[in-house]
Amino acid sequence: MVVFLNANRRLVSSARSLSASRSGLALARAMSSGSAQAQRVFQLKLDPLTGNSEWVVIEEDAGGTAPEGLHQGLLATTSYLDMLNDSRRNRAFREAIDKAVARPCRVLDIGAGTGLLSMMAARAMGLGDSPTCHSNNGSVTACESYLPMVKLMRKVLRANDMARSITVLNKRSDEVRVGVDIESRADVLVSEILDSELLGEGLIPTLQHAHDMLLVENPVTVPYKAIVYGQLVESTYLWKLHDLYNNEAEILDGIHLVPAGLERIIGVKLQQHPMHCDAIRREIKLLSEPFRIFEFNFGKRPESHGETAVHVKATGSGQVNAVISWWMLQLDDEGSIHYSTAPKWITLSGAGNWCDHWKQCVWFIPGKGVPLAKDEEISLRAAHGDTSISYQLEPHQPKSTGGDHHVKGGDFCLTLSPERIAIYGDAEWRLSVLNALKTVVRFLLRALLYFV
Repeated sequence: MVVFLNANRRLVSSARSLSASRSGLALARAMSSGSAQAQRVFQLKLDPLTGNSEWVVIEEDAGGTAPEGLHQGLLATTSYLDMLNDSRRNRAFREAIDKAVARPCRVLDIGAGTGLLSMMAARAMGLGDSPTCHSNNGSVTACESYLPMVKLMRKVLRANDMARSITVLNKRSDEVRVGVDIESRADVLVSEILDSELLGEGLIPTLQHAHDMLLVENPVTVPYKAIVYGQLVESTYLWKLHDLYNNEAEILDGIHLVPAGLERIIGVKLQQHPMHCDAIRREIKLLSEPFRIFEFNFGKRPESHGETAVHVKATGSGQVNAVISWWMLQLDDEGSIHYSTAPKWITLSGAGNWCDHWKQCVWFIPGKGVPLAKDEEISLRAAHGDTSISYQLEPHQPKSTGGDHHVKGGDFCLTLSPERIAIYGDAEWRLSVLNALKTVVRFLLRALLYFV
């Protein structure tokens, strides 16, 4: 994961800092700067054990030259190519852009990437470098902050005879100034800065700045809006991914990584975790119908924070171990063009195609979960900030207790990835490790006795 920043620019908190759906590329695009000043390369290294990360700073000269091999294969190792090959996504955006850009207008593409959406907008207006394309008063500006991506975009535009028809800005959108970088405010915004959680790539702050500084009043936007859906599920598989304390209580090896009374001393990050839920469908019992959580209208300035309470009626009895969520895009104002990240068991328009750049998200319910009887109604409180969505079951979501120990779980908390939690709670794995250690100890003891 690599990030480019000016040497004199402070490192701000990035909305895309740990976007699992776009690997390191999303973060790089969100925080890079394209000026000719000396730059630093912030390379984010992830700890596979804890899921935590640390920054390694690499100096880069003013010409944008980084150490050999730094960029090599970066784009190929992300899921960006998977996104570009998502024909369903591309077709939906093309149809929506063709409808939105029906006349000459000023189009702004934020997070332009390879320039695909910009080229769609330009062709919808008849712009192009070839003699067959007529000239009009329309314009397309592609804003992309990640310098290697900008270089690739320029090559793509030249290959498609679009290099002189699309203005490329190597800047973050919040660095763009009307009257300096663009002549006037844009009539149309086309943008796809979405991760599996919807908000993690900075959708809200990007839209806020765009509406404040870059767009006309009541602009046309593609997408038009996004709706977040959720569903309550029971799943022993998902439970084992986060609750080490109760899981290892059922293991009879006498080893306790999480002491009694300190249930929260080891756990996963309190966030949504992107997962391919279709792959674990047999491990999931659905306890409710899908329900709507949040709606975000791209044509209006969004709020940084929002809360809602959803009353959910159980369709079956069980233990609520997680909330599975996904989103659906409505790309046009008429509601005829959609794209959804829903799992295959949901019969929403466009759902079901496998892709790796967008997944469903899982929010773990603490402990063993919440018991729920069929037809019982439970309240789910959802809240969103600038970059994330969180959930709370009310009124009886379980809470871990700190016990009577002098050391509280909140004082020392080791955060591990869900996969690592599952490994540490796996009885067969623990038994294998324990037997291996016993074998080594016996060998060492025999060797010690031999020399004595």
